[in-house]
Amino acid sequence: MKTNKLYILAALVLPLLMTSCDENEQFRGELYKKVIYLLSTDDYTFESEHELGEETTGYVTVYCGGTQHIDHDVTVTLEPDPDAVGDYNYMYFDLDESRYAHTLDASRYTIESYQTVLRADGEDNYALLPIKIRPDGLSPDSTYFIPLRIKSVSDYEINSDKQKVLYQIVLRNQYATMATTTYYQVTGVENRHLAAGDVAGGISVTRIFAPLSKNQVRCFAGTNTYNPSNVTKAEIDKYAMTLTINADNSITITPFGSLELEMLGGEADNYFEVDSRGRFVFNLHYRYKDTIAGESAWIEMTESCVQRR
Repeated sequence: MKTNKLYILAALVLPLLMTSCDENEQFRGELYKKVIYLLSTDDYTFESEHELGEETTGYVTVYCGGTQHIDHDVTVTLEPDPDAVGDYNYMYFDLDESRYAHTLDASRYTIESYQTVLRADGEDNYALLPIKIRPDGLSPDSTYFIPLRIKSVSDYEINSDKQKVLYQIVLRNQYATMATTTYYQVTGVENRHLAAGDVAGGISVTRIFAPLSKNQVRCFAGTNTYNPSNVTKAEIDKYAMTLTINADNSITITPFGSLELEMLGGEADNYFEVDSRGRFVFNLHYRYKDTIAGESAWIEMTESCVQRR
């Protein structure tokens, strides 16, 4: 009777052990399986900052997954993906064309070769494909992509879920970047020149700066503010002004759109400096016209904009 029980126990346990061994082999196989893919976020985008005023180089990263290092070189060839930007726009914005991303014009970048090589003698299982970007003239209010996908590999499999990337050009200069929202804290005096008499008062407001060129930034005039995620082109046209930082650190203030604006004073009133804490400071004196309680009025601003960190 005891012998029969042992046979029964063995009959029950052996299949479990065999199943366990099969699962371990499968798991081990998945760990060591090598697949080629492109580095990106879940929505296939990969952001790279590019300095305005010069040609700069960014990189698309090609990875080989797996727990073991490759034992021979693998050539990976990429190609443009003409449908990727349209798919992205449809997925995230549907019919709201005002928020559509754009395919970067070919004149603004150079890819000298669409091939890169994963080296067996390299320290890591990745390779870089360089892209030279010329960002001058791009708008901080638009999203620009270079859409790419893996065309072929000399060995191993392509990860179908990560075989494409939307390389995103992010604008920056030394004063502001679009990678994150750049804030400056503004303090000063606002003087409203109304028909009933002048009304002056102190101000304290957080202002967003956006890069336009190597030596230009854009911000809203006065105490007007906006949310970067839902600001409209009409609001930008109505309230935005351009600050040009000249070689002598003087600042020239001009309207960005249709804002009626005049710079007041000279270099002594409008200048850029770096304070004792290393923060950028824009000292400004100007006036702009706005409608207050149905009345058109000049609003004079004397302010200091200090970079927030």
